[in-house]
Amino acid sequence: MSDVARAAGVSAATVSRALRGEPGVSEATRRYVTEVAKKMRYAIARDASSLAGGRRYAIAVLTADVGRGDLLAGAEGALRQAGYDVLLYVLRDDDTRARFFEELPLARRVDGVLALSVNLTDAEDAALTSLDVPVVAVWDDDLREALRLAADHLLGLGHRDVALVLAGDIDESYDELLVAEGLSVRPEWTLWSSSTVAGGEQVVDALLDGERLPTAVVSTSGEVALGLFLRLRRDGRDVPGDVSIVSLEGPDLARAVGITAVEGAWRERGEHAVDVLLARLRGEEDQTEPPSVRLVVRDSTGPAGVHGSGDTDG
Repeated sequence: MSDVARAAGVSAATVSRALRGEPGVSEATRRYVTEVAKKMRYAIARDASSLAGGRRYAIAVLTADVGRGDLLAGAEGALRQAGYDVLLYVLRDDDTRARFFEELPLARRVDGVLALSVNLTDAEDAALTSLDVPVVAVWDDDLREALRLAADHLLGLGHRDVALVLAGDIDESYDELLVAEGLSVRPEWTLWSSSTVAGGEQVVDALLDGERLPTAVVSTSGEVALGLFLRLRRDGRDVPGDVSIVSLEGPDLARAVGITAVEGAWRERGEHAVDVLLARLRGEEDQTEPPSVRLVVRDSTGPAGVHGSGDTDG
């Protein structure tokens, strides 16, 4: 610790408080000391810290959708940089989720909880509150702004017939928001999928079973959007000439093939959620706003009707 203190030009006590997330250190100093310690490969002795201050230096991260990788990666990276272990719980299905909240395996194991893209019920929220540790949630309500941006973009390109693909723990009422924005979403064009590339490929089968293809597809998952893109191309469909695709998140693979995405700065949102959680652990409140979503237009969207009506028989 003394070596880190000398390198950072601060006292050993300041290094100790900064690395343990304790009050009495400015955020700028905390970040600077953490960076110096990281470069020097210094790690705090967590067992001793726990005995002395009651900290476990572990955070539980709950998610219903590992497909939102940027959000999870941002949170995990920020936690590990701050010296915390991450206990990841993937609540992918109803049975797993019910069992988790019934058993609540976090008691006396973690200093706080991050709920990422998990729309907690009142009972679930009460269960986490009973742990008596800070709980910070990143809600899927952020998806509404992303949908509005996607709808405005497609409307501007002349699209009206749009399919909506929902992946993970997402409410089906989002199709109503697209309709309110002026798009036509037929019942058979609201589809559910696993948050995987294979899931996106299977969605194409469902769309082809309909009377006609929509002119555009909006997917809440980047992996699903990539599956749609690859399958449509493999079947000889032109993207965006026959079907435009918009993803509501932008994983690296989707970016690499040129998929238009409403990028919610999810990595930065994960980092911001960690900042809020660590501030609460210090007995403070982080008043900063999370990063806002933005539309990044790439090659997967274009004007409606470029190659004709989009009939399923080609």
